Amino acid sequence: MSNRLLPAGILLASMFLHACEDSKKKTPAKNIAAAAVLPEYERTPPIASNIQVKALKDPVNGNNVLLTATFPRGAVRENTLSFLVGDETLSLRDDGVDGDAKAEDGIFSLAISEDLNRFKEDLTAIQHANLEKLNKREHLFRWSGRSATLIDNIVRESPVKSLDFDRGATLDPDIFKLIPDPELKERSLMITDLGVIEDPTRTFNPCTKKGNPKGVWTFGHLITQMANTPSSGISVTAFIQSWLEKWLTTQTINADAVNARINMFNTVILPWVQKSNPGATVTLSNWKTFNIDPSLAPFRLLAIVNRLDLRGNSGYTVSNAGEGRFVFGVLNTNCNPLRFTTILEYGIPKNNCKELVDFAQQWYNLKNLVPGSAAYNNALQAITDQFTTAGTSPSKPNGSSLNQLRTNELAIGNPWELREFVISKKGVFDEVTVKQEPQLKFNRIAGATAANQLLLATYANGNEPSILDQTYAIQDIEVGTNFLGGKAHTLTPGHFWDAATAAGASRITNDTVRHILSLNTCSGCHGGEANTAVGNLINDPAGVFHAAFLQIAPQPFGVKPTLAAFLTGDPAQLDGLFRVTDPAGRPTGAPIKWTFNDLARRAEDLEQLVKTGCGKSRLESIVRVLTFKPLNFTH
Repeated sequence: MSNRLLPAGILLASMFLHACEDSKKKTPAKNIAAAAVLPEYERTPPIASNIQVKALKDPVNGNNVLLTATFPRGAVRENTLSFLVGDETLSLRDDGVDGDAKAEDGIFSLAISEDLNRFKEDLTAIQHANLEKLNKREHLFRWSGRSATLIDNIVRESPVKSLDFDRGATLDPDIFKLIPDPELKERSLMITDLGVIEDPTRTFNPCTKKGNPKGVWTFGHLITQMANTPSSGISVTAFIQSWLEKWLTTQTINADAVNARINMFNTVILPWVQKSNPGATVTLSNWKTFNIDPSLAPFRLLAIVNRLDLRGNSGYTVSNAGEGRFVFGVLNTNCNPLRFTTILEYGIPKNNCKELVDFAQQWYNLKNLVPGSAAYNNALQAITDQFTTAGTSPSKPNGSSLNQLRTNELAIGNPWELREFVISKKGVFDEVTVKQEPQLKFNRIAGATAANQLLLATYANGNEPSILDQTYAIQDIEVGTNFLGGKAHTLTPGHFWDAATAAGASRITNDTVRHILSLNTCSGCHGGEANTAVGNLINDPAGVFHAAFLQIAPQPFGVKPTLAAFLTGDPAQLDGLFRVTDPAGRPTGAPIKWTFNDLARRAEDLEQLVKTGCGKSRLESIVRVLTFKPLNFTH
């Protein structure tokens, strides 16, 4: 039967069955004196600017296909680039050996065995599947960081049928892209269904006492697992105190003063300690002498979040498999939500491609289940237990998989403040710098001096290539001074980052550099760059109280939290994208409209990760490794 007569779903199933069968038959490409796989490329891999595939009339080492890849000059340090596809090590060469036409011409070559007819059928199946979804008004995008460009027409006009491998054909990564299943957003990526976040066997309402006080998705259970007292010897009370006490005195982090917010005591600490010790007289001076019952934590679960999109490039190693997150809202004594969220951000303890893809498949399979049902919640717990349970990361402090705990609040002080905490080698919480966020004193919007605006512009302009490439990572010390911030302050709903407006050394010269630098700060993403002041109202017109500054807006028990349009997109737009006019007004007179729908981006990434797998389709896997750029985002 002709493939054209098959439904797209059957085509896709056939495609991946073919790929798996092929992977069993193929032998590894023969490479002489292959270079070692470089683990540092997991975070900052060389990205191929052009990939071509050509059928070989004369086989090379028994291989019938030559793949060539061109990289920007200097991106690959040696004349051989080795990487992993599943358990197989492959090596691209620019040394004139094994099919490489000319040594050191910047064109790297790899001879492999591949059924190109079947490969073309597989590409055609992808196109047909996408066309079916386009007809249902679903969309496909090309992403630059977090910003989207609609490529529906590119899908419709895909040159797949005209690919001529005998002459040589260019493989654009877009031809592999699949429009994701729409159910992924709410079932596999950002889970806020009331049947999950108020599951009576796994969550707890500390005010009404409904639910399970030791449920596996309660804040109390999760922080108890982090303390891991049997292994660390640190009591849960001491562990919690090491976190809460940070607000009661000014912290100095990388020479940045993070002022005390004493209201933390009356708002959170006092009610929690009093409930843990009925009848006790608790004061600011004696609270640490009392036990704290973790099951009475004044927190409501808002969301369980899949952040596998934050992983590195698994073609070089798997030390960063992304994150899993729990988002909680802090409650007042009447169990009403405060403008205060706490996010537990766990590293995923997977160490090779197969483990990573199998784990991704578990998240992906949730789309077939009904949130809140026993089957769904059991399957989700089977996922979350893998990173929340004590001892899941033996090499990390307390054996906890936690990467960091972040807070975002206006409930105990002004302005909106974001903080970051990690478990130290001593097994308790340390307050640390907020990643990718310079100290507030360098921001013109916060009244930076001319000298400090110059330092911000010097950093931005001096790191323009890596910022545009989104491979930069702000260090504690930059431009000769303590640069990274100890806290993030979102001063107004339209808050953003910028240096001087006038031309000169103190101006960030590239408009996109300014935007990326600002968006990747916590304060910019929760302010003007993502326009949360408007973005929350799109999805929750009644939620004015919680609108600005929050991507996930807390609501009372019984009400589903609302998400900012930065995450969900704008359903009023034909393409579903949320548009934000550049808050700095750049370029002058015609400011850029940045486009967001971050859950669509994450869904596409999950779909691609599961369907590409670890060598399911060898050529596709190679292209994926050579073009997959890790995000290096903090949020």
